[in-house]
Amino acid sequence: MSTGRISKYLDMVVANSKPIWRTALYLRLSREDGDKIESDSIANQRKIIDRYLAKNPDLQIYDIYIDDGFSGTNFNRPSMTRLLEDIKSGKVNCLIVKDLSRFGRNYHETGRYLEVVFPLLKLRFISINDNIDSYKNPLSLKNSTVSFKNVMNDEYGRDISNKIRSTFRAKQKRGEYIGSFPLYGYKKDPTDHHKLIIDEEAAETVRLIFNLFSKGVSIYNITQQLSELGILNPTEYKISKGFNVKPKMKHPNTKNCWSTQTIRRMLKNEMYLGNMVQNTYQKVSYKLSKIVSVPKEGYIVKEGTHEAIINKDLFDKVQERFLRDTWQKKGYCGESRSDVETGAIYVGYIKCADCGRAMQRSGYMENGISFYYFVCGSYLQWKQCTRHTTRVKKLNETVLAVIQKYVLLAVETEELLKSLQKTPEEDFKCLMLKKELNACDLEKEKITKFQNDLYMDYKSDIITKEQYFHFKKEYADKLVQLDQRQRELTEKISQAKENVSESYEFLESFKKYKNITSLSREVVMELIDVIYVENEGGIRIRFKFQDLFESALKTLSEKNGISSDKLHDFNQEYAV
Repeated sequence: MSTGRISKYLDMVVANSKPIWRTALYLRLSREDGDKIESDSIANQRKIIDRYLAKNPDLQIYDIYIDDGFSGTNFNRPSMTRLLEDIKSGKVNCLIVKDLSRFGRNYHETGRYLEVVFPLLKLRFISINDNIDSYKNPLSLKNSTVSFKNVMNDEYGRDISNKIRSTFRAKQKRGEYIGSFPLYGYKKDPTDHHKLIIDEEAAETVRLIFNLFSKGVSIYNITQQLSELGILNPTEYKISKGFNVKPKMKHPNTKNCWSTQTIRRMLKNEMYLGNMVQNTYQKVSYKLSKIVSVPKEGYIVKEGTHEAIINKDLFDKVQERFLRDTWQKKGYCGESRSDVETGAIYVGYIKCADCGRAMQRSGYMENGISFYYFVCGSYLQWKQCTRHTTRVKKLNETVLAVIQKYVLLAVETEELLKSLQKTPEEDFKCLMLKKELNACDLEKEKITKFQNDLYMDYKSDIITKEQYFHFKKEYADKLVQLDQRQRELTEKISQAKENVSESYEFLESFKKYKNITSLSREVVMELIDVIYVENEGGIRIRFKFQDLFESALKTLSEKNGISSDKLHDFNQEYAV
């Protein structure tokens, strides 16, 4: 056969041969489809594609790829990822969808795949309802109609995303829970999935965590204790209850592995007070799955939406410790002897008596022995103020001696109080509560004055319009908080009058350490408000309940139950 005849024969074979189309069926549905959910359902998409396949027997199904519940505004979808990998590897050379919106609602990404990626990979693309077939009619992809539809699909995704966000925001403001999974410690009410009720099994762990931390146990040591007790971490607990969640860590021992980050988030979560706190995270864009933290002022908080697991006193105590403990580290803030020797138990509670700045720990070696001391932070960093140095060993001896003295005084005070035949109607606790109540009134008067001046400052161009509305909201929120606090104080005053003896409960905090012989972080946290270090190394200790203690002694002094000299000694605090 001549060369010319062979060439004509080959041309005829190629012309008569038909390509084999290894076809991928892609189906997608998400809540962004709004009122089109029925028409765009997975089942309906499959029916339309099956009818098309019946008329085109050259399309052989390779696999079906379904993303049910995933947005089309980005291409980070499980089945889409698998599909693209199969296309790139050559396993699939034809892709069929019901319409362009099922493939994607991101104008730029959809256009990039249709106009650049798929032609380079020689992929046949079919969109049934859009009459697109890149093989039979290449021009069907290269017209303004396709671009227009992609733009409209993109805008539809944006519009629906905004509507969904508005709906969620309205639910959040009403205090309805919209999370996919309940917060650890709670479960969704079977009769109303937007309401939380206590899950007692998990709630016991939450209470344990708060109590341990309030007693001085470090976050790291809490994670160790939970793991040793065999308590499942929140993710594994959800899995054990049948929730479809994936653990972030893959390790045979992660079921009992608690992270310090998890504990820290729990300890700061106001939800455990019974307040609904939402909108703490937001998506960067409706086209991206990435989320970012929202500033605290952007949180949506609705108080009293569910039963509290943690009471406010314990919660406030925990938050106070966070303010004191400017850092957490393995081994610090625990109850080991080394923490006492290094002075770690005082972190957040010791300050310079002159500049008020926190003292910083330091140490040195001498003859193979470590010595630790505190020095003024201002002096150490900027050479301002003076050293105000005190050794940890001396500090431990002084603090222990003073606590022992106050414990004896508390025992004596309680005995004298019990000996009184009648407790004054206006006892010292009521007086302290009323003092705070009056302080709230003064603060409200000051804020009201600021509010009155605010508008004039705006009209006089002293502040901008944005600043005006910012301060206006800030002042209004502050007044609401003060009103709430005054209601709480009024209720406490009423309760104190009903049972005056309860006013002396603070003495129990000292009495429990009647036989104290050593210090710990728990002791410091429960009894001490602040330790001041004088310029020459002198130490002044101010205890918590100082005002209450003073008022109790004053009551006893008036009843001739205690000498005025002892009251004077107390007022001077204990100085070394």
